[in-house]
This record gives sequence, structure tokens and C-alpha cells, in this order.
Amino acid sequence: MSLSVVDTSTYRHWVDLDDPVDDGTPVVFSPSRVKCAIEPSAPSTIDENHVTHLVQMRYHPQVTFNTRITFVDKQGLTHRLFVRGYQNRFMESRELALLCEEVLTP
Repeated sequence: MSLSVVDTSTYRHWVDLDDPVDDGTPVVFSPSRVKCAIEPSAPSTIDENHVTHLVQMRYHPQVTFNTRITFVDKQGLTHRLFVRGYQNRFMESRELALLCEEVLTP
């Protein structure tokens, strides 16, 4: 059995994790601030108000489809990404690949 090594050199973005779902059960992420890699998907003409991003991060057992990822870019703009796809890469609980959606406001 070979162990895969997570290349964290691409993890350039500090992000905050939270759970905005108001179901009465607060989720406290530990840790709530992590580094990850964020890559916007190719532009699409289908919907100009939504942008998808591929997010890669170390495995975090509390990340679910209810997770919101918030970060500030180099221009000082705040981005809020919502998890829409989830993959435990190589099924080793070492790295997550997330498909996230950002809703843009005109």
C-alpha cells in the first residue's frame, strides 16, 4: 500500500469555514481557518451570476454540503463559496477536493 503525499505548496489562500444553515444546531469548526488552493472554473455564458471554483484543502472532517468558505482576495474583495460537490481524494482522509459555487450580486 502506497501513501499519497499532499502537495500543500499550492495552498495559498487562507479561508474561514462556517455553517450558515440555520437549523438550530451551531457548528463550531476546529480549526475554523485553514489554507487551501482555490481555482475558478472556466467562464460560462449559462449564468453570469454564479461562478464555480475547485477548492483543494487538507481533509477536514466537519466540511459538508452545508459548509461556507469565505476568503478575501488580493484586491480586498470578500468571496463566499458554498460546497456543491465533495470528494475525499484517494479515500484516504488526507485531502478534500470541493466543487464550490459563488453567487455574484450585480
